[in-house]
Amino acid sequence: MVASSQVSSIKITPEMVEYIKARSSDLRVATTCEGPLIFPVRISPSKPTDLVIQVGERRVYISLVQARFIKTINADMLPRCALEKKRKC
Repeated sequence: MVASSQVSSIKITPEMVEYIKARSSDLRVATTCEGPLIFPVRISPSKPTDLVIQVGERRVYISLVQARFIKTINADMLPRCALEKKRKC
């Protein structure tokens, strides 16, 4: 089990705080073959074991598997499709 102090030790970059707040749903950091990526919960539903960080009106769920290793939530966790949309704007 991950202690609540683990949640407070995970930082979120300012760029990602803006990204998270601008979303229309909560997000989840999930385990993928490419490493930890952040998805809307409709794509990667939250689990009862996830850690939760409140960011404005949004919640970011973090997979218990990933929570042990994550120190910072940053743009490297965005799926490629999100990065492609961002570049076109």
